[in-house]
Amino acid sequence: MFSTRIVLLCSLAGAALVGVWLLRNSSVRATILDPSGTFQYFVPLLVPMIAFMLERVEHAREANFFQHGVDFLVFSLAVGRVVGDVPYISGHTLLLSYALLCSRSKIVRISGLLVLAQTLYLKYFVWHDFVTSNVGLVVGSALALLVSLLPKLKREDATASN
Repeated sequence: MFSTRIVLLCSLAGAALVGVWLLRNSSVRATILDPSGTFQYFVPLLVPMIAFMLERVEHAREANFFQHGVDFLVFSLAVGRVVGDVPYISGHTLLLSYALLCSRSKIVRISGLLVLAQTLYLKYFVWHDFVTSNVGLVVGSALALLVSLLPKLKREDATASN
């Protein structure tokens, strides 16, 4: 359905649009060159996330209700870190670890690894935040494992009953 070029173009365009929108704020403009500033921390995340969402839309009929629910939970927790009060978990590491383990897309995997490396560098060495980043990695990985095991269990049950 979506070609690799289209996914990459949409992901980069989405990140660019959000970047331009963020630059309307004077405090964001003041820290645009700061690697730990809002602009450089949030805009790169959008490339793997938009690509991951497009992949999920493309394969929506292959997933079951539980998988859609876990996707919604992961995105809700991550967005909750920004707009609400979700403590003790990094939305970046949650989303990225989940997407990296669930995705088959090269765009998601390559951009996700790069953004995860940036995020972990900032979390560990700049902000000295070991708790939220590690919790995000563990929860994202556990949910990805759970989602990956579910279809296998259903196929095994179907073949066992025959």
